[in-house]
Amino acid sequence: MKLFIGDIIQKLRKIKGLTQEQVANALGVTTSSVSKWETNNTYPDISLLSPLARLLRTAVDNVFNFKQKLSEEEIDTLLNRSK
Repeated sequence: MKLFIGDIIQKLRKIKGLTQEQVANALGVTTSSVSKWETNNTYPDISLLSPLARLLRTAVDNVFNFKQKLSEEEIDTLLNRSK
């Protein structure tokens, strides 16, 4: 199952026991913004990625579900998606 950035943000936020309002206040954004991230309607501004990752006690790579090594199938999927 592929997780989108918003799904990962929501999952990590809930694991840490934070509300959308707490995340919004800590990052200086609106609760609506956090909600839009979590529903994959918009993405956090790049300047918020590091503070967001710190708040969620994770690495920025984890927010993006980054993997150092991709399978051949994953590479093919990414290449086909970019066409």
